[in-house]
Amino acid sequence: MLSAPLAHADTGEDKDRVKRFTLTTTNSQGQFPNVTADLLDRNGENVGFVTTNCIAADSTPRTETCHGAYVLEEGQLTWQNATRNPQTPYLIAITGGTGKYCEARGQIRVVRTESAPEGGLYELEVITGRKCTTT
Repeated sequence: MLSAPLAHADTGEDKDRVKRFTLTTTNSQGQFPNVTADLLDRNGENVGFVTTNCIAADSTPRTETCHGAYVLEEGQLTWQNATRNPQTPYLIAITGGTGKYCEARGQIRVVRTESAPEGGLYELEVITGRKCTTT
């Protein structure tokens, strides 16, 4: 597994709010680039699912704009990226969140592609905010 640097923090307090976790996809459904897959934590426990939807521009070079969400037990993380060369590792921006992640910001480092036999492996770096309402 590749190691990701700590997220850039705005203040010293942000360093305490950086959460790093690794998720693996399995049971992928759909056809890339529009797929959904179950998410497993490091212990192999199901913790939610991820959706990915991409649009390819008819251009040279080919450009893809993608967005999606990690739907987890304590909230959702939404993300977006654009690329002309989706070779791993690459970064995607966290655009928002709900529940525990309502003020989330940061990036997701994709370190292995879905085409790997054991599924995709994603390292998330999330900076959390204040306590959020979960209902």
